[in-house]
Amino acid sequence: MAGIFAITTHTTDRETLISYFINSLQMLQHRGKAYWKIIIDNLVSSGIGPFPADGSLLKIVENNSNLRYLVGLGYLSKRTPRFKSMNRINVILDGFFVDIEKLHLHPLIGDAVNADSLYKIYSIFKKILIDIENPEKACEFLDRHLRGNLSMMYDGKIYSYRDSTGFKPLVSGTTRDKSISVIASENSLRIPFPNINFHDVKPGQLIKMDIESGQEKILSLPTTRTMIDPFEFIRESHVTATIDGKGIYEIRKRIGKAQADFLSTNSDIDIESAYAEPDYPRPMTLGFSAEYRNHLPKFDLGEAIINDRYDDSDRMIDFSENISKNKMITSGKSLKYILKHKISQKKIGLIQGTIQTGITAKETIYYLRKVDVKSVSIIVSYVPTVDGRQVGLYTHNRELIAHKYIGQVPSLEELNTKIAKELGADKVYYNSPSILSKGIGISEYNLWFPEWVRFLEYDKK
Repeated sequence: MAGIFAITTHTTDRETLISYFINSLQMLQHRGKAYWKIIIDNLVSSGIGPFPADGSLLKIVENNSNLRYLVGLGYLSKRTPRFKSMNRINVILDGFFVDIEKLHLHPLIGDAVNADSLYKIYSIFKKILIDIENPEKACEFLDRHLRGNLSMMYDGKIYSYRDSTGFKPLVSGTTRDKSISVIASENSLRIPFPNINFHDVKPGQLIKMDIESGQEKILSLPTTRTMIDPFEFIRESHVTATIDGKGIYEIRKRIGKAQADFLSTNSDIDIESAYAEPDYPRPMTLGFSAEYRNHLPKFDLGEAIINDRYDDSDRMIDFSENISKNKMITSGKSLKYILKHKISQKKIGLIQGTIQTGITAKETIYYLRKVDVKSVSIIVSYVPTVDGRQVGLYTHNRELIAHKYIGQVPSLEELNTKIAKELGADKVYYNSPSILSKGIGISEYNLWFPEWVRFLEYDKK
């Protein structure tokens, strides 16, 4: 859902603080987030599109005489926050809430009784943690309702909690001299900041950061069952990141390898080469192609066939997608560039991370047909998003191409056939939960999927 970042520093170097802020959020923008929000003490800045330059933000900070602490929160999302209360409380969320229907009956709800879910949870959590001074009870309450990570700034201190299932990744880090402490939604930040030593925040762990004591682990709840979001491995996490010691790039290659191993022996797939669209499935494509060569030795090891339609000079994918669409409207030309000499008269496999509305896939197939490919088979790295929620949970979108088939298909073979017809592809091959789990190297029991999808598997021969 979001890229999140928190920082404290006991130095008086505001320029360093701003530099860390901007560079950290830029590294997290790969997740395709267009809305950003920066909170430094009582100073709030937000927008859609590019970040303000380091200098302009520094000038705002220097001109604000009311700043008491050099602590801050950063937030990135595909859209503006769905909770109105986020405009008036210093809380950022990467995940979602559960079991919230009766929060209004909680004995500590107080004035938050008619507020949105985020404010209700924030209000109760703060009362137990700060007013009652019972961190264990506060975390038990938050753990019951949170799937993901939550960070709160209060009275110059930052409190960050990762729920006990470990659903979303969270890392903490400090500089060697302990002058700067950070919390982030992934450890790819080690690239711009090699002087920070990062560690995974353990599931069920509460961390406090302030300018006096730096970073402090308050407590850890017992871990019951790990439930990781598999889309972190497919797209959300940066390709250079690691999750629980597993490198994302290598995992994506293994995802492709596991899918090729299954499809080459258990399906009617017939392709001569495989290519990625857009950039993030490239590791899956490399793994798929290397494994598929064991089935077809002359298989062409390709990588990319179509230029990404996003503007790569702008890290904000969703924002630049709108710019690209405007370019397409005004010029009348597609931004896709087809490598005709590589694919004409060939049976093409197109590796995609996921299929949502199907618009991107249809456009690609149209231009591939124009250069006379023999066939187009789409291999989807993720499980099908049939339940009407983007990648399983975040965005209720009833226009997802497979939504109409909820409860109507008994197997992935049947779903593949129906979706291929809608897209105009010769074949479609969704991934299954068991095959994806094998590629990631984690038991399916420890990956979170929409419940229905657990029953959509291939009829293995």
